[in-house]
Amino acid sequence: MNARSLSLLLLVAPLAAWAQSPQVCPWLTAGTAAKILGGDVQVTAKIDSNGSGSCSFATAATPAHSIEIRVGKTDSHACGPKSAPLTAIGNQAVQCSSLDSSGRQVWTVSGRVRDAWFVVTLAGPSPQGEPEQSPNESTASSAIGFLAEQVAGNLY
Repeated sequence: MNARSLSLLLLVAPLAAWAQSPQVCPWLTAGTAAKILGGDVQVTAKIDSNGSGSCSFATAATPAHSIEIRVGKTDSHACGPKSAPLTAIGNQAVQCSSLDSSGRQVWTVSGRVRDAWFVVTLAGPSPQGEPEQSPNESTASSAIGFLAEQVAGNLY
């Protein structure tokens, strides 16, 4: 191999490795999501240059257990006006829960940190069960609170 070929290889190899690197969410790690959801997760992240965007983490279970995070500059509260207020998680944070169209229980926290609005959603199995918890959490409600704390903390 001549010097020119070697130089080209050394230039292109890091670019190929970078192109194949796993997606990263700036507000939550895949490891934390995997602990909350109870198994390996597939990560999808779409982040704009202004820091707005979304991340989703999903297990291979059927129906999938998932975490979705959305961050933006506009108020996108996903909970109704009678939702439970939360303290110490950013500003104007509220929590609510519902069932989605596939019968999964969905817990949501919406709030704001400085000028960034966030929505964190945890979707688990049917109401008869609960998603896998973080070692320090005892209920699904506290798991969504834990996730919201992580997201809000990373927005500061």
